[in-house]
Amino acid sequence: MYGISRIDQPEKKNHGWYVRVTYKGKTEQKFFADKAHGTKPKALKMAQEHRDHLVTLLPPARQEAAARKRAVSKKVSKKAAAAPVAAAPVKAAKVAKKAVKKAAKKAK
Repeated sequence: MYGISRIDQPEKKNHGWYVRVTYKGKTEQKFFADKAHGTKPKALKMAQEHRDHLVTLLPPARQEAAARKRAVSKKVSKKAAAAPVAAAPVKAAKVAKKAVKKAAKKAK
């Protein structure tokens, strides 16, 4: 997922989603704890909403780039889930490369 990472640190009882969007060297970041938002899916939804809000503050060209990254990450995750475990990283990289090339062609 573009701009969102999962943090699970059982030894510190720290579980949640970390949102990070960087533009021109400035990073906006925020942590959405599962416990504070009730459940893991609710925390993810809040993290996605926050990420989407941060993206709307970016210039239009950066918004389009972020949208392409989100689309590529969705395709990669779906294809990777269907691929065998050993081949997943290699295949995911190839799929991502193809998707980026395709998006670049559409942008022209």
